[in-house]
Amino acid sequence: MTFVFLHGSGCTNNVWAHQVSFFNNSVALNFPGHPDGEVLCDVKSIAHWVLNTVEQEDLTDVVLVGHSLGSAVAMQAVLLASSESTTFDSSRLKALVLIGAGAKLKVMPQLLTSLATLIEECGAFPDYLLASNQQLQEPLRTEVNSAIVKNGAAVMLKDFTACDNFDVMREIGSIKLPVQLIVGDKDIMTPVKYSEYLLANLPSAQLEVIDAGTHMVFAEQYDKVNACIQRFVDGLA
Repeated sequence: MTFVFLHGSGCTNNVWAHQVSFFNNSVALNFPGHPDGEVLCDVKSIAHWVLNTVEQEDLTDVVLVGHSLGSAVAMQAVLLASSESTTFDSSRLKALVLIGAGAKLKVMPQLLTSLATLIEECGAFPDYLLASNQQLQEPLRTEVNSAIVKNGAAVMLKDFTACDNFDVMREIGSIKLPVQLIVGDKDIMTPVKYSEYLLANLPSAQLEVIDAGTHMVFAEQYDKVNACIQRFVDGLA
């Protein structure tokens, strides 16, 4: 299997440090604009970019592993790959791992408004956007936070807006690939009920709820999450 890791809003591929060092044949992508290039403003565009990358790198037996925005991109990529409007060879994709996921990812309007105001006024990057990383161990916490600040508030706003516009509630039943859902039971941003909805509506899914895990559960409790992914992949083989 080839693992392709897809990060969440405002982040870079460094959030996956504990996964890339654990799994062989791992590729952790930086979405465009994170920090290099132009930011893509919707989930479908990022998903197209991911499929193009998989094709250009000639990756096969791909397990897409996405967190938050990345999980939305992973689902959208599978939906695009199986549509008649693409020439992508869908047999390249073997499975999905969705962490902190939702079929719909609405963002609080106040958050979008406050971020837009901050950008307009050229304000400093707000600490509250780093709050979900508090339980990460050092040095990863500082590395992740530094990358988010470097990407900037405008990138975060575009990512959050992409999440806010994402909705595949009517389409996910057509995702036939095996899916491993992972969520922390203390995840406020994408609560357990989101993953339970996916479990009920994806034809071939299983769910692991991690005790005391927050939205960044894969970076906090990486041993548990890595073991869960490994069991899932072993089951595919």
